[in-house]
Amino acid sequence: MKYLIITGAVLILLAITTGWFIIAGKYLSLTVMKKIIRDEEKLIKAHVDYVIMGILLLVLFATGINLPLVVAVLACAGALANPSLFLFLAVKPNVNKKAGSFFGIVSTLVFLITTAGIGGAALLLIQELIQ
Repeated sequence: MKYLIITGAVLILLAITTGWFIIAGKYLSLTVMKKIIRDEEKLIKAHVDYVIMGILLLVLFATGINLPLVVAVLACAGALANPSLFLFLAVKPNVNKKAGSFFGIVSTLVFLITTAGIGGAALLLIQELIQ
């Protein structure tokens, strides 16, 4: 599925970008980065999550499994959105994260989408292998 490899490649590029953000703020001490990024730990989590999600989608593609379109789209959407929550928190760490808050609702929806997409792909992969 083209969606998996394209999104996986985009996620790797986002990982590289966030890696440069980390370097710019921490080692180059660029003041503009220090003003934008308020929580460096969340930026590092976003960076790592972009790498993991990108590799995960590339591996799903490499298996050659023919995923239903809805599962592939959910996997791609979740893989993009999940690390982006960390990126958002790196910029706005004081956002209301409580259950029922806007961020809490969005986070829950993102986790559901990610679970349905990547979890669904994993289940279909297992099913195909045991048949």
